Amino acid sequence: MKAVVAGVDLTPIGRRVADRARLVAEVAAAPLELLHVMETMADAMVPDSLVRLVDGHRSAEAKAVFDWVRGRTEVPIDLTLAKGSPGWELVRASKHADLLVVGSSSVDAGRLGPVAASATGMALSDVLVVRRQPRSPYKKVLAAVDMSEASKSAVGATLRRFPEAEVTALFALPTRFDNVLVGAGLFTEEISASRTVRIEEAEDRMEEFVENWPGRVRAMVVDGPPQETVDEIARRRGADLIAVASRGSGATRMTLLGSVAGAVASDAPCDVLVARVPSQFRRP
Repeated sequence: MKAVVAGVDLTPIGRRVADRARLVAEVAAAPLELLHVMETMADAMVPDSLVRLVDGHRSAEAKAVFDWVRGRTEVPIDLTLAKGSPGWELVRASKHADLLVVGSSSVDAGRLGPVAASATGMALSDVLVVRRQPRSPYKKVLAAVDMSEASKSAVGATLRRFPEAEVTALFALPTRFDNVLVGAGLFTEEISASRTVRIEEAEDRMEEFVENWPGRVRAMVVDGPPQETVDEIARRRGADLIAVASRGSGATRMTLLGSVAGAVASDAPCDVLVARVPSQFRRP
């Protein structure tokens, strides 16, 4: 891994981000860069004297976080202070890195705040969204897959970054087409029988899918809408990380962040790794 960039604010979530980024950097033997972005106050009509006072305070607090992390690790670590839009600055800083680490909302840790959501959608690197207080390296990872080539990146990124973790690849058979089948004239019994056949087919395909990583990944197939099912299984199994590709088989070439990836990153009950799959932008 080239580098780990962690966007830290001055809330308790910021310290969680910094500490998790430290653990990831230690496993990868990669340098760690802490980035604190100070928004400009020009639009709030704050006098320059108060801006300098606030900037000085924020710089000192960011330095305290940096000193705290530096005292807990031996990996190379640096602190960068920037001014501007936090989302844009995080994306720009992570261009030279393999992983960007951001935190969930400082108001509601169970949700993804606007800055993290923006960075997750735009970053060129993989993105790790931190919710929980780090205690140890990740032990149980649930990789949400659709068995596409894109979804292999989520599993591959997980195995590379967290080689000691127990990884389960989960495929949820979507239910969104059932109403279409009803409209096409199928009876409830026919739809139920069809789902049974499709579940069996999915189980066979998942066994083939995990053969890409023999002995390292378990296969799991469930019936239900992907986002809700992934969240439920993560809670049941006590997963401390969910891995998902930024784009799945249903995404278009111009999709920055797929609907399932965005929903999981926004509402998951644990930390989330979004493995970047490049989009292809073309002018019409």
